[in-house]
Amino acid sequence: MSEPLFQHTKTEECCPQCGSPLQIKQGKKGKFLGCSAYPACDYLKPLSNQSESRIIKQLDECCPQCGHPLLVRQGNFGMFIGCGNYPQCHFIVHEDEQPPAEENIACPECGKGELISRRGRQGKYFYACNRYPHCKFTLPGKPYLQDCPQCGGHICLLKKENETYRTFLCVNKSCRHQFDREKEKT
Repeated sequence: MSEPLFQHTKTEECCPQCGSPLQIKQGKKGKFLGCSAYPACDYLKPLSNQSESRIIKQLDECCPQCGHPLLVRQGNFGMFIGCGNYPQCHFIVHEDEQPPAEENIACPECGKGELISRRGRQGKYFYACNRYPHCKFTLPGKPYLQDCPQCGGHICLLKKENETYRTFLCVNKSCRHQFDREKEKT
């Protein structure tokens, strides 16, 4: 029983451009093989194609552009319906959640811009100053015009809501006071 249970099977792959060994590296889009002679050689090879979407289900409906069946897919920004003839046909049904209607709320940090809804990398909406990159103020949720009883600030985030009251959080970084307000009866 002197032989090891598992045999070492690691093979070294060489760069097709310069012949140097390739190394596994981590980038913002995942792992890839990169040349060890970088920056003299800039060869890279992706290890996994993460931009591909996974097929969940085939639908009975056909693509209005090419006639192929439509598929429910899971992509980087969630589920969507697309043509089964991709990449020849780029038909996609967009059923995105719409950003909430916006009020004109002045940016509390710079006072010059307004808070607008934006969509992040993962598909979620957030609110930011429209003067970016000059002002980098952001909020994770929809801002509400509510006066904070502690600091007198005018912008708050909605934390909780039930039948009788709402709980707000002041967006002022030095305050962060949490307070309740009764719901208005309609």
